[in-house]
Amino acid sequence: MSGLKILGVSGSPRKGGNSETLLDWTLEAAEAAGGDVEKIRVCSLDINPCRHCGWCDTRGECVQKDGMSDIYKKYLAADRVVIATPLFFMNAPAQLKAFIDRFQCMWAKRYLLNKELRETGAEARGWLLAVGGTKGPSLFDGIDQMIKCFYSITDVRFDSGRSLRYRSVDHAGDMLEHATARADAEALGKFIAAED
Repeated sequence: MSGLKILGVSGSPRKGGNSETLLDWTLEAAEAAGGDVEKIRVCSLDINPCRHCGWCDTRGECVQKDGMSDIYKKYLAADRVVIATPLFFMNAPAQLKAFIDRFQCMWAKRYLLNKELRETGAEARGWLLAVGGTKGPSLFDGIDQMIKCFYSITDVRFDSGRSLRYRSVDHAGDMLEHATARADAEALGKFIAAED
């Protein structure tokens, strides 16, 4: 039993949608493999947008006290992070983007105040689960770049190669009909929970 702390982040505004289904399969397999799993649904949190007020530049924390207040601790305590999202106009939905933008205080803490984000010093690792309705070759370019940047700033190593991305997933329930998605997600969950 690994006991790794695994945080799943559902960025979809639709509960039980395709990306969240993919996340659930992944987390269930990770938990069965011994991971200490928690899932948060971004759209169920009361999250205000970043104000870009500069408060965090000298304090390393956000001035706003809302649904993000407890999330920072959970995120920084996680050994593994899995972000799942549908694509809206080739990138993250507004709810997930607001969540990510609110980590500006972590950027300030790390790069302006030169403080460590994670107390343990151990490297965290992260993955992306993304679904989009079209087939274009550049469909995931925007979300990949954003998640790569976000993980880098928050001291998480992005495992892009093992992340899961599915095209032509547009309607409710499409994920349930996908030939390999469940097996792919379960294999990833087991991998995520494994010590290395």
